[in-house]
Amino acid sequence: MKNTLIKTGITAVLMMCVTACGKNFLDRKPSDLITEKEVFSNIENAEGFVNTIYQSLPNMFKPGSGWGLSSATDETNQASDNSASYPDAGNFNTGSMSPANFPMADLWTSFYGKIRACNKFLTNYDMIPQDPNYPQRRSRLRGEVLLLRGYYYFELMRTWGGVPLLLSEKNPFDDPSGIYFKRNSIPEVTASILSDLKEAAALLPVTYNDRPSNWGRGSKMIAMALEGRVRLFYASPLFNPGNESGRWQEAAVACRAALDTAVMNGYTLYDNYSDIFTQYFNKEVIWSRGAPGAFGDGGIDREMNPRSANGYGNITPLQELVDDYEMKTTGLPITDPASGYSAQRPYEGRDPRFYATILYPGCSWKGKVLDPNGADAPRSGQIATNYWPRKYLLPSVDLFSGSGGTDRKWVLIRTAELYLNYAEAQNEATGPGADVYNALNAIRGRVGMPSISGGDQVSLRAKIRHERRIELALEDHRFWDVRRWKIAAQVDNKEVHGVAVSGSGNVTYSYPVIEKRVFDAARNYWLPIPQSEMDKVSSQNPGFTQNPGW
Repeated sequence: MKNTLIKTGITAVLMMCVTACGKNFLDRKPSDLITEKEVFSNIENAEGFVNTIYQSLPNMFKPGSGWGLSSATDETNQASDNSASYPDAGNFNTGSMSPANFPMADLWTSFYGKIRACNKFLTNYDMIPQDPNYPQRRSRLRGEVLLLRGYYYFELMRTWGGVPLLLSEKNPFDDPSGIYFKRNSIPEVTASILSDLKEAAALLPVTYNDRPSNWGRGSKMIAMALEGRVRLFYASPLFNPGNESGRWQEAAVACRAALDTAVMNGYTLYDNYSDIFTQYFNKEVIWSRGAPGAFGDGGIDREMNPRSANGYGNITPLQELVDDYEMKTTGLPITDPASGYSAQRPYEGRDPRFYATILYPGCSWKGKVLDPNGADAPRSGQIATNYWPRKYLLPSVDLFSGSGGTDRKWVLIRTAELYLNYAEAQNEATGPGADVYNALNAIRGRVGMPSISGGDQVSLRAKIRHERRIELALEDHRFWDVRRWKIAAQVDNKEVHGVAVSGSGNVTYSYPVIEKRVFDAARNYWLPIPQSEMDKVSSQNPGFTQNPGW
C-alpha cells in the first residue's frame, strides 16, 4: 500500500511544522494529496508526521469549554454548569450521562486516531532514510512513536478499562471482518503498553540537554516515568481486584528507577512551588505541553481569575479541599484540637501550598482584597464557592488591558509525582520504611512542612494519599486517583461546600452546600464506551462489550 494517499489535513500540518519543511517538499506543485512515499522517504517530512501525533496530549481544559477535570472531583466546582448544552463536569457530578452523551467521549476517537498514526509510521519505518548529520534521529523518531502509542493506550485504559489493541494497520478492503475488534483485557493492554515503553526507552536519549530545540519530545526519562505510573495503576485496587502483591513490587522497582534517573539528570524539586506552574521552563517538569493562553474564552487567567480582576471565576475550589490543608507549624489536620487551627481565623498558618494554590476571601490579589459580597460576587447564574484558584495564575496578567501574559506549560509529569508514586508503591509492597518516609518528607520539606514519621501501613497509606491530594491539587490526578483506589463512591458521592462571609471586622464564616454530588459505584468507575462505537462494532463482534451498568 505504498501509494496510499494521505488527505489534505496531514499535508497542511506537515507544511506548518518547521522541522518538516524540507526544500523539496515546499517546492512541490500545489496539491491536495501527498503519498505515503513522499512523507516517509524524507526524514524531515517523517518528523513532521510524528509531530502531529503529539497533538492529542491532554490539556488543562477539557473538550467543549473551559472546564477542568478538577471540577468533576472533590477539588473544585464548575461555577457555570453548562451540561444541559454540552457534556462537562456537571454530568459527572449529577450522574446525568449516557453512552450517547457524556464528557470526554471524543477522546476515544482522538486517541485511536493517534494510535492509527503511530501504526502507520511503524509500518513505513523502513522507508525513512538516515540523517547523516544526526545518526540517532531516525531511531529516536521510532522511540517517540512507541512512547506515544503506549501513552495513548494508557489514557484509553484508565478511562475505559480493557480496550481493543490495534498494533498494526488494518485495511477494510483487505480484511472486511478484521475491523470489528473485541476488547482486550486490562493485563493484555498493560503488557502492550509496557512493551512499547521498554522499546522506546532503549531508543530515546535520557534528556535533550544537548539538543534543547527538541525539548518536549519523548525521552527515556519520560518513558521511565510513564512505566512507573502505568505499573502504579496496574497494581491499584480498580485494576488489581485480586491484590496481587507482585504488581506492587514491580511498581516500586519501576517508580524508584524513574525517580533516581530524574534526580540524577537534574529533574529535582524546585524551591518555589508556585513557580513550577507559571514558568515556561522549570527543572522539576519532566513532560508538558503548551497551556492555553491568558485571555479570551478558554484562557487560563480569564476563566480562573476572580471577577474583581476581570475574570470569569468559572473554576472555584471546594471547602473540602481547603479543609484538607494542614497547619504549617504542627503538621496536623485542622480537625485535630492540637493543630493550632482557629475557626475565627481559618486561613492563617496553613500549609504554604494552600496559599500557592487557592485564593480566599480577604486575601490580597492584584492590589485588591477579595470580597465575595462585593466586586468578587458570582455572576448571575453562577454557583460559586467564593474561593478561586491561585495555581497557574500570573500576577502580571492584566485582564482589563489584555497585557502581561506569558506562555505557560500544562504539566504532564513532574518530579514530585515520582516521589509520591514511589512512596505509595513501596509502602504497599513492603510497608513503612525509611525510603517511604524520605520520599514523602522530600515533598513536605520543600515547602517547610513538618516531617512524617511512625505509623503502620494503613495509616501511612492515608498520609500518602493526603499528600497526593495536596501536592498535586488541580493537576488532573485526583479524578483518576480516587477511581484507581476505589474510594470515589465515598469522596464523590456526598454534599460539597463553599464559604459565605458575613459582617466586617470580626467576620463570620459559614459553609453552605454547593451541590449534592452523585457517584454510582456500579457503573461510574469506568466511562461508557461511546454508543457510536458500540453501534459500529458490537453487532459484528460479541467480544466488543459495553462497560457494566451502561
